[in-house]
Amino acid sequence: MNSSDPKTNFQALPTVAASLNSASDEFTQVIGALDEPLKKLNIGLTVWVIFENRGDEQDPSRYDCDQIGYCKVDGKWGIALRHIWGHEAFEVHNEDGPWLFKDAPREMRLRSADKIPELIKALSEEASRTTKKIQEKTKEVRELAGAIASITTEAKVKAKSLTLAERIAAGQKTPTESLADAAKTAAAAAIFGDALSRNAKEGSK
Repeated sequence: MNSSDPKTNFQALPTVAASLNSASDEFTQVIGALDEPLKKLNIGLTVWVIFENRGDEQDPSRYDCDQIGYCKVDGKWGIALRHIWGHEAFEVHNEDGPWLFKDAPREMRLRSADKIPELIKALSEEASRTTKKIQEKTKEVRELAGAIASITTEAKVKAKSLTLAERIAAGQKTPTESLADAAKTAAAAAIFGDALSRNAKEGSK
């Protein structure tokens, strides 16, 4: 039987299609199995790697490429695919996707497979860079907090140890003035008490 016979080819197509779908599903499941440990790591970083570049060598500002990456799509983190194109000089940027790997066009999934090791490497490098940035920022904030605490402590100590001249300038009473005020108050109380006593004696006569 002639292998180029359309009827024969069509009759064979269901079997071929079933094999294709089975192989494609198995491939997608393998990627899904890789997604699970990545989710458990809770990295939460977005990275992209180009697996096909159709850019214009004569015009570097023009870009057109397919990418595989790790990002959040519809609230879920996972390996994803997208097609981006545009022109940097004219601020023209377009995008198809991103799709989680299992939802992306089959043809893109197959073409991206070879770049998965590079994606994992890029994700690891980005995690290292981000960790370093966080550590640097933490150090800066810690130093700032320490400086603020030191200034506050110095201000409190200074407020408690004002000199006599500084107290006078600030309108605060000196220890001597406080004692004098207390003595005046005591003398006034004594005088008032004597007056009451005399009045009481005169009234009893």
